[in-house]
Amino acid sequence: MTESVSHLETDHVGAIATLSNELQVPVHEIGEIDRKQFDRLAVQARIPNFLVVLAMRNTRSILRGVDRVRLCAECP
Repeated sequence: MTESVSHLETDHVGAIATLSNELQVPVHEIGEIDRKQFDRLAVQARIPNFLVVLAMRNTRSILRGVDRVRLCAECP
């Protein structure tokens, strides 16, 4: 990790690593899903403060199979 990473980004990376350990899914797979969810939410966000939290919630749901059809409509 580089010094240019902000605290928010560091927290986000930590959340991805935690989710990886919890669900036994490779970090890169979680990162890809999370990035898609984050980007999708960012397009619609009026206030971006909670994008990381919302993206991580969606990522966790996708990986657990909850609402897979609804949340993965944009996922290839």
